[in-house]
Amino acid sequence: MKGFVFSNTNRNIGNWDAVMRWVEEVMTPLSVCLSDTNSCLEALQRLSEINSSGCPVVDKAGELLGIVTMKVLIERTIHNDRSPAEVSCLEAVERNPVVIKPSLRLAEAWACQFDLAVVIEEDGQVVGVLSRADLAVALYQEAEFQVKELEAILNSAHNGIVVINSDGRITSFNNRAVQLFTEVSREAIGRHVLDVVPIGLMETLETGKSEYSQEFRVGQRTYIMNRAPVIQEGQITGAVGVFQDISEIKSLSQELAAVKELNSELNSIIQSSTDGLCVTDSAGIVRRINRIFQKVSLGNAQDLIGRGIQEIEEAVYGHPLFDLVLQRKQPVTIIDNKNNRSLLVSGNPVFDEDGKLLQVVINLRDMTFLNQMQQELIDAKRIRENCQELSESRDHLETGGMIGTGPEMIRVFELIRRVAKVESTVLLFGESGVGKEGIGKLLHTQSNRAEGPFIKLNCGAIPEQLLESELFGYEQGAFTGARREGKIGMFELAHNGTLLLDEIGDFPLNLQPKLLRVLQEREIVPIGGAMPRQINVRILAATHKDLEEMIRAGQFREDLYFRLNVVPISIPPLRQRHEDIIPLLNHFRDKFSKKYGFKREFSPEVIEAFLEYDWPGNVRELENMVERLMVVSAGDLIQVSQLPISFKSSSSKSARVSVNSLMPLKEAVDEVERQLIDKALEKFGSTYKAAAALGVNQSTVVRRMARFRRTDAESPA
Repeated sequence: MKGFVFSNTNRNIGNWDAVMRWVEEVMTPLSVCLSDTNSCLEALQRLSEINSSGCPVVDKAGELLGIVTMKVLIERTIHNDRSPAEVSCLEAVERNPVVIKPSLRLAEAWACQFDLAVVIEEDGQVVGVLSRADLAVALYQEAEFQVKELEAILNSAHNGIVVINSDGRITSFNNRAVQLFTEVSREAIGRHVLDVVPIGLMETLETGKSEYSQEFRVGQRTYIMNRAPVIQEGQITGAVGVFQDISEIKSLSQELAAVKELNSELNSIIQSSTDGLCVTDSAGIVRRINRIFQKVSLGNAQDLIGRGIQEIEEAVYGHPLFDLVLQRKQPVTIIDNKNNRSLLVSGNPVFDEDGKLLQVVINLRDMTFLNQMQQELIDAKRIRENCQELSESRDHLETGGMIGTGPEMIRVFELIRRVAKVESTVLLFGESGVGKEGIGKLLHTQSNRAEGPFIKLNCGAIPEQLLESELFGYEQGAFTGARREGKIGMFELAHNGTLLLDEIGDFPLNLQPKLLRVLQEREIVPIGGAMPRQINVRILAATHKDLEEMIRAGQFREDLYFRLNVVPISIPPLRQRHEDIIPLLNHFRDKFSKKYGFKREFSPEVIEAFLEYDWPGNVRELENMVERLMVVSAGDLIQVSQLPISFKSSSSKSARVSVNSLMPLKEAVDEVERQLIDKALEKFGSTYKAAAALGVNQSTVVRRMARFRRTDAESPA
């Protein structure tokens, strides 16, 4: 084969290295070539048919002889005397044409010098022709596509890109650059870079050095830039700047730092909370817990995080709190009381903006100690308030030796203050010696009748034959032995005042109807009299007997009982109000010290014996005992040896510990402590008073109680 053959092994392709199209895509394909037997006319007709400026000519063996072109054929026809049909096409053949392969790149084909080239396959078969004009059009289209492709790439880039030429004028300014520099438009292309954005590209032209991660500011925005020179054939022909607005990144970085700091603070708050905290996701998987929750659940973070909260709930507080929160979609609070422990547990759902559940926060608080402290605080507050009220009316409360600081007596005094202002009949219940007469006087002195008389009549101390005349009086000559002038009864003596009928249970049955009439009609008829007399008397009654039992036995009228029992007041015995023993002791000590003119004090052992004694005679017995000890004592300090035998035996008996069987010494000590604390709490009602009675600090009592509860919880059922 003659001529020059070019394939893709040639690499002299200049600036078209990026062109990826091939000759076979652009050539004019040929199925049949001209032969050496064809005339010029036939060649012209053939070129017209294939719409080509030339066509290869082959011999009978298919070997390429050359190529004929439209131009040469026309010239041969015009300048020849013979007819075109008579002139052989061989006379117009150009020998040694340029031969190229169909797999040759267009850029490589352009490097060959030809007007029309023959395209031949590797096996020597002629497959087409390629004109330089067609090649130029294809290369132009490819270049145009590449320019548009590059422009699209530049404009789709996230970073701003600015390209300048060697004069510093902008040749490329992509869309992102326009967005970042909003005051600059597309008119930036062609302008000098210093007139548009001062981004240091002129320095890159001068130095020819690439620079990376250079930070600069334009207005309020912060940018970071990479700069590099454009070098062609060893010369700096331009510079490229690629930059990114990092204002948001810096802001996000600052926000991230703030979030990290906030998260650290939040974690510190969660861990320092005195409540147990647990955070789960929407599926109930534990994501975060604090140390208190670990302590209450008897687990650790490694074991609990990642587990389902339902499993933990069953072991800790035994309620499906998480499921309740999911069902109700609102906060849920439960209280769990078991194993001598009270837990307040709250579940709070956390939703996103669309109302979708994100998390559930569970708050767990051990209320055992708080409930105990709250109750003690309530008791202390009530006692303080009552003591304040008692202090304001001390003169009235101490009338007749009526002293009480315990809750039972305070309730009695509160009831007295309310009842004293009305005219209702009051029935006083209480054992002998508790101070029923003193309560009656207190009711009188605090009532609107305080300026009137207070008359007391012991119904059991007056013979039945004289009781009627004592109560109702009699007229002149009413009976044999009566006074000539008659007698005024107790009811009339108590006019505008108060009459206390003590020991009403001993009131004779035959006189009870007459007493009932007085209570109903507020009038009396003296013995031997005919006209009733109006009286203005408030009736109080007192007894130590069970009147309801007497009614069942037929010894007391039921209707009279109901008339008397309008407002019942029960006065507790002294053995039920040990907190009043010491105040009463001091009161009577001061009373007799003033009466007899000397001063005595009681030793701690005597006071302890007084507290241990049951006082069957109540306040009256205590008063008599104080007077007796102060009178018979030889010294200023009354010793326990001066107490009666009954006191010593009672004290000794109460202090003795009974041992019925053998047990480890530590268990025995714990059991004694437990029983003493239980008795002290039952007796005094608060840990502070119990601790004072036991001679220890209140915190010691609380710790012992907590230890006993743990022991009970750990012991097998």
